[in-house]
Amino acid sequence: MNEIFYVSGYWKDDKEEFNSYIVCSYDEVPEGLQEEDIFFFGLSEEDLTELVEKKEDTVHDFVVTFFYKD
Repeated sequence: MNEIFYVSGYWKDDKEEFNSYIVCSYDEVPEGLQEEDIFFFGLSEEDLTELVEKKEDTVHDFVVTFFYKD
């Protein structure tokens, strides 16, 4: 089942914040959304929890500070 999450955080390079970006747990677009609506594919709740904990110590160019499940 493709889970949808909303994430907030900031970009590592300029610290610009973002809010309520859509993340999907699988690499498919959920019904009712378009691909351009999705910020990131393939992150599970466990992955997102780890990203919040690691802060800037990740391979991504963004930091997730908060997320919630739809």
